[in-house]
Amino acid sequence: GQSITGITRRGKYLPFSLNDGDSLIIHLKMTGSLLVQQDSSEPPRFARAIIHLDNDTNIVFRDPRKFGAMRLVKDKNSIVGKLGPEPLEDDFTPQLLARLLAKRKAPMKALLCEQSLVAGIGSMYADEALFATGIHPLRSGESLTQQEIERLYNAIHRILWAAIANKGASVDAYFRPDGTKGTAHFEFKVAHRFKEPCYTCGTPIERIKVR
Repeated sequence: GQSITGITRRGKYLPFSLNDGDSLIIHLKMTGSLLVQQDSSEPPRFARAIIHLDNDTNIVFRDPRKFGAMRLVKDKNSIVGKLGPEPLEDDFTPQLLARLLAKRKAPMKALLCEQSLVAGIGSMYADEALFATGIHPLRSGESLTQQEIERLYNAIHRILWAAIANKGASVDAYFRPDGTKGTAHFEFKVAHRFKEPCYTCGTPIERIKVR
């Protein structure tokens, strides 16, 4: 019976604010989607939860691999409070990125995916940003020069904004709320292109495990 008063994003989490102060926090994980359907429509396969709204509309949480999560909490910071800065906000600067990477011996691929360091960069976009910058994924954070950090910062911005403009990547099971697919993956240079020829040198792309 509660009303949804707002929907935001924090990192990879989607907090739904409710009128009594609670938050319904959804994480789509690898294969989750939120679909908006008419109440009379047949729920899709792999529908794990359905939120029934009072205007004959349903929000369907579809998740083939059951990795996603829904949590109802009093304080949303109990879930999202430990996340790092948002890479598309104004306070995320090359100087801040440099401070975050200073004295970090972990490989860059792992650092970019560490949500407590920077919130919201996933594996695919970390691959794309590192390739665009010419930084090997096993380079340590502390080994980057200031020039490399600035190039990486610009690549992260450019690649994330392009992915948003292209409505996300539907390389696996992701669908947009209206059931259509995103097209961001059509611009990928290395992510999900294992054994395919590199667009720069023509060599088949190799895959290595990082952390």
